[in-house]
Amino acid sequence: MQNTMQGSTPGATSTGRYAENVADKATESLGRLTETAQQAMERLSDVASQTANRLSEKGQELWDMRGQAADQARSYVREHPIATIGIAIAIGLLISRLTSRR
Repeated sequence: MQNTMQGSTPGATSTGRYAENVADKATESLGRLTETAQQAMERLSDVASQTANRLSEKGQELWDMRGQAADQARSYVREHPIATIGIAIAIGLLISRLTSRR
């Protein structure tokens, strides 16, 4: 009399359990990997959002500084018109020399 089930051998049953065990471990590992990747993406998203906010703030600060620099330049021109004309001529001559050298 045989102790095995029809169409099944002891080796096949053991192999089936081993395959199920491996599949369970792989599923568990994949779940941990997915969770880790999701956490990393959330952290990356948070950092990117914070960086974008900081850049926006710095951009606004630079825009405000640009306005202040323009106001200071206007004030200087009004207070020192002769010096401004001299500076403009000097810059023009410098640009002319730089572009005419070839």
